[in-house]
Amino acid sequence: MKVPATLKKLADLFPVPLYVVGGAVRDELLGYPPKDYDIASELPTDAVIALCRENGIAAVTINRRLGTLRLKADGDSYEYTTFRTDCYAGDGSHLPIGVRFTREMMEDALRRDFTVNAIYYDVKADRYVDLTGGRVDLQTRLIRATRAPESVIAEDALRILRMVRFAVSLDFEMEIGLYEAAKKLSPSLASISPERIREEFDKILIADTFYGVKGAHIRGLRLLVAIGAMEYVVPELLEGIGVEQRPDYHKYDVFGHILKTVELSPPAIRLAAVMHDIAKPRLKAETGTMAGHAEAGGEFARRRMSHLCYSNAEISRVVKLVEGHMFDLKGDASEKTVRTYIQKNAKLLDDLIALKNADHLGGGRLSGKSPSAERLERTRQAMREEGVPFSVAELQVGGEDLIALDVPREKRGRLLEALLEETTVDRGLLTREGQLNYLKKHR
Repeated sequence: MKVPATLKKLADLFPVPLYVVGGAVRDELLGYPPKDYDIASELPTDAVIALCRENGIAAVTINRRLGTLRLKADGDSYEYTTFRTDCYAGDGSHLPIGVRFTREMMEDALRRDFTVNAIYYDVKADRYVDLTGGRVDLQTRLIRATRAPESVIAEDALRILRMVRFAVSLDFEMEIGLYEAAKKLSPSLASISPERIREEFDKILIADTFYGVKGAHIRGLRLLVAIGAMEYVVPELLEGIGVEQRPDYHKYDVFGHILKTVELSPPAIRLAAVMHDIAKPRLKAETGTMAGHAEAGGEFARRRMSHLCYSNAEISRVVKLVEGHMFDLKGDASEKTVRTYIQKNAKLLDDLIALKNADHLGGGRLSGKSPSAERLERTRQAMREEGVPFSVAELQVGGEDLIALDVPREKRGRLLEALLEETTVDRGLLTREGQLNYLKKHR
């Protein structure tokens, strides 16, 4: 296995064998370049810290209880863990409640989740050590637990989502006992923190980008539903199963349409694609119609994303995309309305256009680009050619002009925003002179 020179030097310093373990070994054996190197040995963290200090290597404690350090040498960074066994609460929660450090590699291997992640590489001896059959599982493309599947899942329910992620991103099958254990124990996901669930869900949504497996993200979503895990991720998605839509526009039920839209979406907007129609089933049940589902869906998305602890910025972005995916769908909005919308959503427009196009094709009945998306593209291009500003910062007047005109402080921001909006339709306001005259008139 090829490893960085700094890692070889580090291994030479250790009085015991130093191993690379986990994803880097797995990826190397599969022919993919390793991204991060996790390393391990029987050496306690205190001894590793002392060794590093003696040799000018930075060693920072990540988690003393779990025996993890961050080692930095000549610009390279490695996460080190002392061999250990873990003790869990038994409710499926993610973190162990106790650990015992050990000199036995087998004990360390058996605490890990899947055999493909429990292959070790001895850096100094240049050899692989596989105590759980992971190399055979790589060859047969199988995700298998290191021990009895129910025990592995019961210890940490997050392994259910990790199982799905590895299976779909690597295009592997799941050992039947592991699959059944995940299905049986999926309610244990209720004990996992929303942040951890979000992290795994985000990775599943872009699973096709890790190793180039086409459709991996869609297989991942379907697996989450099949094993009962979606109930603890985006349960609103399940409400769309079997909910039919207008057959002239939609070949699929709401759930199928959402999945098709996600399939056709670039990675950056897939979460918005998941959320874009989740309000339809409830609206139809309560009102008999799906009208207003974009606005309602925005609120649904806000609540679900807040629960999953997404950042405020990401929540705002996705909510705007969900609320905007129906904008001017029939092409009957006025030119001023469209121009103002483009100006106010300039940073979001490429993503919105992509979502509209995916939604358009995701119905299964239409082809080509969404007419409303094409109108947005066409109008934006015209605005660019005309020199229309897309933000207050692009105006040819600013704070100094407002001060010179004695515009009250509390009015300045509103006045510039009003001017900005008027530039979308009044070409006389596309010059500095025109903008100054506007300020003088409306101050």
